[in-house]
Amino acid sequence: MGIRCTVCGGNLVVTDKMCLAGRIAKIVSLGKLKPECYECEICKKRYTLL
Repeated sequence: MGIRCTVCGGNLVVTDKMCLAGRIAKIVSLGKLKPECYECEICKKRYTLL
């Protein structure tokens, strides 16, 4: 059981690279938020969870 992609229903896995939205959220919150970037295994769509 894991997080599912809303587009294709595939599994989301944590990516090592920080996405742009995650970087901006971390800078704006002065480091209080720890956003995680996920990528779908099937369609390669990226998600940012705060």
